[in-house]
Amino acid sequence: MKIAIFGGSFDPIHNGHVRIARSALAELALDKLFVIPAAVSPFKVSSSPHLSDALRVKCLCAAFEGLDKVVIDTRELKKGGISYAIDTVREFANEYPNAELYFIIGEDSLEGLPRWKNYDELIKLCSFKSYPRTIESSTEVRRRMSLKLSIDDMLPQAVVEILK
Repeated sequence: MKIAIFGGSFDPIHNGHVRIARSALAELALDKLFVIPAAVSPFKVSSSPHLSDALRVKCLCAAFEGLDKVVIDTRELKKGGISYAIDTVREFANEYPNAELYFIIGEDSLEGLPRWKNYDELIKLCSFKSYPRTIESSTEVRRRMSLKLSIDDMLPQAVVEILK
């Protein structure tokens, strides 16, 4: 079995996230892709998500509706606190001991990987697959929303409807 973890703030999810997920499903021939919103990103400790946990999950469900291999997994939200990749990867390694495990990241995160908590263990438990950063960003979506500008071209239509 081939499974991947795609974690992030998803604050909010945008078309770039969806394209990355679709690419990973196809390129890696995944059986399951677990999309996991972080409670608190270790790299964004000083700022909490702009959208509530419930709204981020609702948007994720809407964005991935119809993709049966995508599972929205809320374990990090339920746990609370800082969401370290190593903790989640350990859980998946225990739950799926015979699976080929991948961790999906943006290519801009590759350089910083050695600074991730328990990096040496992490690279033994999973393979990293990076994807180029997209033109969309959650920061830009939030900026446009605050200025009452259109976000229709940046988000899946179902997510646009939820946020309006």
